Amino acid sequence: MQHTRIITPSGVLPGVVLGAVLCASVLVAAPRSAHACGGCVAPPGDFSAVDSHRMVIKLGVDESILWDQFIYSGAPEEFAWILPVPSPETVVELADSAFINVVDEETSPLVLSPPCAGAAGGCGCGGINFVNLADQVVVHQHATVGPYETVVIGAEDPNAVYAWLGQNGYAFPDFGLPILDYYVQKQSSFVILRLRPGVEVSAMQPVRVRFKGFLGQFPLKMVTLGALGAVDLSLWVIADERYAPSNFENARIDPTQVVWDWASNSSNYAEVFDQAVLAGGAAWITEYSQVLSETPLADRLQSEAPVDFALATAGIHYPVLTRLRTRLPVEALGEDLALAPSEEPGAVDRELTAGASLGECAGPVAAGLAPRFGEREAQFVFWIMAALAAIWLRRRWARDRG
Repeated sequence: MQHTRIITPSGVLPGVVLGAVLCASVLVAAPRSAHACGGCVAPPGDFSAVDSHRMVIKLGVDESILWDQFIYSGAPEEFAWILPVPSPETVVELADSAFINVVDEETSPLVLSPPCAGAAGGCGCGGINFVNLADQVVVHQHATVGPYETVVIGAEDPNAVYAWLGQNGYAFPDFGLPILDYYVQKQSSFVILRLRPGVEVSAMQPVRVRFKGFLGQFPLKMVTLGALGAVDLSLWVIADERYAPSNFENARIDPTQVVWDWASNSSNYAEVFDQAVLAGGAAWITEYSQVLSETPLADRLQSEAPVDFALATAGIHYPVLTRLRTRLPVEALGEDLALAPSEEPGAVDRELTAGASLGECAGPVAAGLAPRFGEREAQFVFWIMAALAAIWLRRRWARDRG
């Protein structure tokens, strides 16, 4: 039998590979002490086909929602996704890809140059075989959601889950059994999703998973399965206030450590980011946090992804969006991530100005953006336009006289 390799999500910034393969997730907890969702696991083999993964989590009292988007370039029959959930009463839906795209675009860090003198200011060999293994695995539901086949299972014995996965074409690594047991003991159910037979990777869409109650845990233990070296994780949290890790260090980027290179119009933000993570031992960096209603992001989401925006903000009077990111070595991922209201509740802007610079100043610039016009450039454009207008008027006068 051909086996589908299980993959799980872990969050990323644009273009950053998160090496993820199995999303582990959430347990119900009392409000005010939240745990977000995500994690990775991979059996032996090559998993470079998972190019990136992005997640948004809404923490609500009555309902919590996970948005998950995978960018995958491998064979469609080798794609699969598993998510431990607090209850079999879970709804899996398709989401609008614009929702995560817009959230990412509007919250990505933007480094500004400092001021300078003179410048103006998987599917196996067929469909899922929904079979209860020796009556130990319970199949709570199965459905077709867009291009995906989904199934929700539960069991009291991790060996039964492991056997069911193997029987149904999923090559879950045997060394992952202790971690699987960890989540089974927490009475998690498991959402399994993969592409329907014959569906190409190009048909993949983001998914939205809805849970009853407040989210519980971000199972970083899952990330240790199949991951090597360091793992990049990013997570957007939508809640009634700013959230931060409660069992990891939480840090901010110090602008005085950011250096702008005028020759390349870029900064050393990535290096400063890595140093901030390591300075805290295993820290998460808060890169953005704003009340949604006070930002252009809310208008864009209402226009480009109205359904998802409505779900993300329902029941929260003043929803706050927070962007968290880290890059951790695998050995630092043995503890699940817990989220709680931040001890520093203020807003965090996406823009920061570099505290130093290298090379000759060329005027204010934002990383990734074209230089802004200064006075000299404006004068140059004015005289070019004036010269063109004079030539046009002379030609018209000569034509009229002829």
